[in-house]
Order: sequence, then C-alpha cells, then structure tokens
Amino acid sequence: MGGSDSAAGEGDVSLVWRVERRLPESHAVLWTVVVVASALDVVTTIAGLGLGVEEGNAVARAFLATYGTPGIGMLKLVALVVLVVTWAVLPDRLAERALAGFAVVSVVVVGLNTLTLAGL
Repeated sequence: MGGSDSAAGEGDVSLVWRVERRLPESHAVLWTVVVVASALDVVTTIAGLGLGVEEGNAVARAFLATYGTPGIGMLKLVALVVLVVTWAVLPDRLAERALAGFAVVSVVVVGLNTLTLAGL
C-alpha cells in the first residue's frame, strides 16, 4: 500500500483554484480607468447624497437603506470583485471587453454625477 511515502497532494483533487494570466498594456490602462473612475463614482455619489440628491440606482438605494453611506463603497467593492473574477476567467479578448464596458459605464456615471453636482 502506498502509505505515507507518496508525495503530498498526489492524486488529490485540489480545493484551490489558481488562475494566472498576463496583464497586457491595454488591460493595465483599462484597470487604471476602472479604479480611478470607481473611486470618483463613490466620491461624487457621496457628495451628491450629502447635498440632498437622491440615488438613481435601485440597487445602490437598497445598499444605502441597509448600510447607510458606506453602502455605496460596499456596492462598488462587490462590483469590482465580480469584475476581477470575470477578468480572471475570461479569455483575453472577452476580458478586455468586460474591462472596457465597466470603464465606459463608470466614466459616464462620474460624468453624470459631476454634471448633477455642478448644477446644484
């Protein structure tokens, strides 16, 4: 019988899923846009809420109702975690599209938040 001389983990099903991928320059640029726009989204949203603007996103309203103002940051963190996992498991071309889509939506939201704040 094999006993304890066998190599550790040999024949075992690993419970750890390891994903390694390269970071092309286009992905690095998109990640930068995503992170900066996400931070600005949180800041402009909190500023608007402080000035009496009502949150337009139903999911964000639910997070606000449950967790207060920190709920906006929590929601953004959840969205970013989903994006990281999506990016990690998709092939390069689809991962880039996911990043680009998130970046575009985030930049548009920041733009709309900024216009709303400027109009107050």
